[in-house]
Amino acid sequence: MFRQYINGACVVGEGKSFDVINPATEEVNATVSAASEAQTIKALEAAQLAFKTWSKTSINERIGWVVKLREALRAEMDTLTDLAAREVGKSYPEAAAECRMMFNVLDFYCEEVKRVYGTTIKDYDSKPGEVFHVMQQYPVGVAVGHLAWNFPIQNVALKLGPTLASGCTCVLKPSSSTPLATLYLGAIGEKIGFPKGVFNIVSGPSSVVGRTLNESKIPRLITLIGSSETGRQVLAQASTSIKRFSLELGGNAPAIVMPDADLERTAVFMVKRKIRACGQGCGNINRIYVHKSVHDEFVNLLRVNIEKVKVGWGKELGDIMGPQINKAARDRLLDLIKDATSKGAKLVYGGKIPENLTKGSYIMPTLLDNVPDNTRLCHEEVFGPILPVYNFSDLDDVINRANDTEYGLVSYLFSHDSRVIARVTDELSFGEVHVNNPSGGSFVPLPHVGIKESGVGCDGSRWALDEYFWMRRLSIGP
Repeated sequence: MFRQYINGACVVGEGKSFDVINPATEEVNATVSAASEAQTIKALEAAQLAFKTWSKTSINERIGWVVKLREALRAEMDTLTDLAAREVGKSYPEAAAECRMMFNVLDFYCEEVKRVYGTTIKDYDSKPGEVFHVMQQYPVGVAVGHLAWNFPIQNVALKLGPTLASGCTCVLKPSSSTPLATLYLGAIGEKIGFPKGVFNIVSGPSSVVGRTLNESKIPRLITLIGSSETGRQVLAQASTSIKRFSLELGGNAPAIVMPDADLERTAVFMVKRKIRACGQGCGNINRIYVHKSVHDEFVNLLRVNIEKVKVGWGKELGDIMGPQINKAARDRLLDLIKDATSKGAKLVYGGKIPENLTKGSYIMPTLLDNVPDNTRLCHEEVFGPILPVYNFSDLDDVINRANDTEYGLVSYLFSHDSRVIARVTDELSFGEVHVNNPSGGSFVPLPHVGIKESGVGCDGSRWALDEYFWMRRLSIGP
């Protein structure tokens, strides 16, 4: 069932087999035979060959195939939801929402590719009729997509959507922790007869499959959703040739809570945001800076909301916070909490393994108050359901503290003072600034963009599609 998808066919991996574990139950979901180095090269060569024809198809022909794939995926939504829930350990409602997001992403790029335009440009010396300058856009070629384990279905859509719509081809590598839903997509591609080699899926260890993809001279674009450390490794391995990069990497998001914020609404949002995927998201809130005048009230509101969170896993339990991806990740969080409390932070709630959940990599949602700035929590990406609260009284000071990180992905501000909003949003050094958690609509048309150590380029939006096109200047004299 879970085979490598290479050149339009599902094949048994020739590499070493590995188990995919359910982090909620510690049961083996499936055993997968990894792709070998030779199979990875075959996938790249298949994508390179397919590009010659796929890039020449009309927009409507490409859209027709994407729609056919989308409908086949929609028919398998229950299976995909189950696979994502079991391999990530997330709730079934959250996994189902991820599937729906995949359909939205594919639809978006089918429409957005229709609005990729060229243009004409005049130079400053030629007279009318002497020369005609045209700027055109062409698909770049083969793209390689390294996918993170936390949102496997959403992440594959963010790479597959712009690839197929633009006329590029690709080789996708899901995480070895969560490859099942992605590999199943390959089985669906084979079932509907999707054109051979246009997209390929290979799973296996980064030391073999990832390195082979990166070091190859075939890819013209390498995309990654992962940690900053992984991003640096990919850049180093890919230096065998000149390539484009789109890297969505780690984050250390600050949230500044001003005295005039809607405290109840803000507390509800923070707790809900933090328990999504058990806090395992790069855009999640890592550092909560609360003005001293509302500090006690806000911490109490956070506690009231975090105490309502139920921990566990199972289809019958509904929308509930699941486990960390593995016990090593869970134990790292416990170490972060221990480091913070040893340096003076106050443990308000949680901070331990739930007593009734002896199997799985569970941790209670945790609230820490008066966290010092010299803790690991302040400087590392948390990637878990820990809410660390810091005090501040001066706006200049909190802006400096918020920016005191190598990361630059997402940041948050809660205030209704236009002067504060203008100042803070201008000075925060992050690719995204969210003010008062504006809600409504899908994020798909919006760029998820990081700066500094948080990445290059973006996912989502028309700007992500731009990365799949070359620009070419054509100058014609009569």
